[in-house]
Amino acid sequence: MLIAVIGALCLGGGVTAETIHLKGGSKVTGRIVEQSDDTVKVEVKVDSGTAVLSIKRSRIERIETATTFSDRLKGARDLISAGQHRDAETELRDLLKLDPRHAGARMALAEALYALFRHEEAIKTLENYLILVPVQRDPELMMQLALYYLEAQNFRDARKTAREAADLYPENKDLGARVDEFLKRIERVRNGTEQLRERDTAEKAELRKRRDERAAFDKQRGNCFDAQKAADEMLAWAAEGSPKLVLGMLVDIGAPDDALAAYLAGGEEKVFRDRVTRAQITVRVDQSRWQDMYDHQKSVLMYGWYYQLRARYPKTFPTVLVVCTVKEGNAEKERNLARATWDGRKDQIVVDRWTKENREPGRPVRAKVIK
Repeated sequence: MLIAVIGALCLGGGVTAETIHLKGGSKVTGRIVEQSDDTVKVEVKVDSGTAVLSIKRSRIERIETATTFSDRLKGARDLISAGQHRDAETELRDLLKLDPRHAGARMALAEALYALFRHEEAIKTLENYLILVPVQRDPELMMQLALYYLEAQNFRDARKTAREAADLYPENKDLGARVDEFLKRIERVRNGTEQLRERDTAEKAELRKRRDERAAFDKQRGNCFDAQKAADEMLAWAAEGSPKLVLGMLVDIGAPDDALAAYLAGGEEKVFRDRVTRAQITVRVDQSRWQDMYDHQKSVLMYGWYYQLRARYPKTFPTVLVVCTVKEGNAEKERNLARATWDGRKDQIVVDRWTKENREPGRPVRAKVIK
């Protein structure tokens, strides 16, 4: 499934990186290993190691090559923004091998580690910068370290680091004002430490819970956790009127890789749903019960599934496909029974059927039978 593949892509570490922008807004970042007039093969990192993805040139809008340190750092920060923190960590560690004293790379790595709840590593990453750079330190890095100290309830080091940042650049009035406000904030946090700690713990626990459940979804019902939830809800809706009709559902959705990455990292589900661009539901039914139903009853079910998907993913024009499993010899095969799609020219849903007409006497049938 494309959404699952793109969601796993990341930036190859320590090598020249190319970003392939696809038509439709998605992009793939990795190392191009082979090109032809028809396809481009790019090596990307996945959870199990590396994989080579073949992309048709007809799908490619443009290819950008990132070879400079700043280009690669920008690419790593884009990964952080997309919620791909482990991928960003890999690239940033490679960059720091090239320049261990680079403040921007260290700040980005600390940010990625902090988002992965590896708080002590994030703090140590910034502390190592202070060891490597004894003079002319970056004040923004020091303020970031002071903030991490504060969130760890280390008030002494938070205060000390913030003051050192201001003392390094006394002519910077804006920095001085920020430090003064930060010192006041430390006192406010001290006065309500336990309450803030409880709230912070609850928020992080909720984020971890969302990340864990979204990583472990039922692939028989959806190609991501939200798609599985959609299938469960529509299965329950169908069971209210026809409890033994539907045997299973699979919802397949597509979204930009950065939207999926942010969702898998625990982002808001409404934000993700608003960025989904493709939706299809495959409904597996009991063939005999389906054929016994009148055609207008079938259409009502298909309209219901269509509009539920449309409401959930407002940027999509879903496809509803009804199938059954039949035996042919010793093998089982899937047979299409009906399909509902949106016809933009007619501005309406069109229902196609692959079964004989089963019309209630006196009721007209508008859906065509495909022969």
